[in-house]
Amino acid sequence: MEKNLTRRQLLKGSALATALYSLPQTALAAERPALKIPPLMDIGRGRPVRLDLRPAQTQFDKGKLVDVWGVNGQYLAPTVRVKSGDFVRLTYLNNLPQKISMNIQGLQASSEMIGSVHRVLEPKSSWSPIVSINQKACSCWYHADTMLNSAFQIYRGLVGFWLIEDAQSRKTDLPNKYGVNDIPLILQDQLLNKDGVQVLDKNAPQFLGKRLFVNGQESPYLNVPRGWIRLRLVNASLSRTYDLRLDNKQPLHLIATGLGMLAEPLEMESIRLAPSERVELLIDLSEGKTISLISGQKRDIFYKIGQIFSSDDELADNVILELRPEGMAAVLNTKPSLPEFNLNEFNLKINQERLFNISPLDYLINKKRFDPKRIDFTAEKGSVERWYLRSEQAVGFTLQGAKFIIETQNRKPYPIKQLAWRDTVWLEAKQEVTILVRFDNTSSEQYPFTFGVSDFMLRDRGTMGQFNVIENGQ
Repeated sequence: MEKNLTRRQLLKGSALATALYSLPQTALAAERPALKIPPLMDIGRGRPVRLDLRPAQTQFDKGKLVDVWGVNGQYLAPTVRVKSGDFVRLTYLNNLPQKISMNIQGLQASSEMIGSVHRVLEPKSSWSPIVSINQKACSCWYHADTMLNSAFQIYRGLVGFWLIEDAQSRKTDLPNKYGVNDIPLILQDQLLNKDGVQVLDKNAPQFLGKRLFVNGQESPYLNVPRGWIRLRLVNASLSRTYDLRLDNKQPLHLIATGLGMLAEPLEMESIRLAPSERVELLIDLSEGKTISLISGQKRDIFYKIGQIFSSDDELADNVILELRPEGMAAVLNTKPSLPEFNLNEFNLKINQERLFNISPLDYLINKKRFDPKRIDFTAEKGSVERWYLRSEQAVGFTLQGAKFIIETQNRKPYPIKQLAWRDTVWLEAKQEVTILVRFDNTSSEQYPFTFGVSDFMLRDRGTMGQFNVIENGQ
């Protein structure tokens, strides 16, 4: 709470609080905008994909058109959807005033295909990798990954989904109508000035905006068909972590992490989503009642009144998406099934162990700050390593070009029901997490992979490192 309120602020706040208290509860709900669905680029085998990074415009506040960045002329980026076994002729064009590096986070491929902080696109330049898709169905995302400047460029709008399908996922009865019952959600918190323009202090250690935007709309709503719907979420915020839950205390059904599906849908009351992390959820809307996906606890009128005087980092509106089901209920409402789960692929032989002590606010990993000329370690392709992760402060941890499973949290075995491949994990302060990392993709001295915190503000300040993956015997 703010300690030194002026008399004018106190009178203004008290008057507003009295007015709010006298209103019926229904009047307190803001008129929500309709959710916008990013355009879908459905890619066939070898079809070229052109991603033009250029200035765009949008309205965060109604009636205030502001300059932002985006892809192919729109704020944010289109969703790219590809099939496992295909290859993509990809072209990035940089029509922005800054140099850009791009990353497809979650893609299991070489650094020559994914990108690297060292693969720099100068203004008016392009890069055209041929990208092979050789992994199971999952939700990746692509974003700016420019050395020491990724946070600003992501905040401006260089963010989009990269979805991978495979034969098994297409055979299931999972909701799969893009934008209808299979909904992509890009979460970003923002701080706007009186003109509706984004504000970001690039010298601050972290960034927590007061307003939550989803696909560029503030706490929006979506009309959806009754029955089961599928939500794919990516936390594209710079520092903020989300505590996902439904406002009616109905369970969420977790079906996938960023890199793989679970053995079966898992009922969970809440799910933490760290920066860069993705999850896929199922929600049962068969009863036809409006439900909101929120972050944190459901808020009542007294919370809203208290927030008038608050200067903390809480979101002004913690509704991520209000879901409004419509239409007739289905005769049968069975829970969708997931692809066949192969437990044998998680039977891993450990080749190496490493310890990583992270001091996020000192911008250090193992007492070292990021040095673009230093390779922190080298692994062999096909090897598996056990990593012990410890952090002084709570923070997300992520890596590029490889994948892992969580083995233990705070020295307790990780629940087998949540077993799935990942590339991002949340670390509680001063608690140890062990992960088993599999290296299936090579990099080069020129274009190494990166690892470190998933908070983009802290990454830009140096809380990250680099590693290479080489063929056996090299």
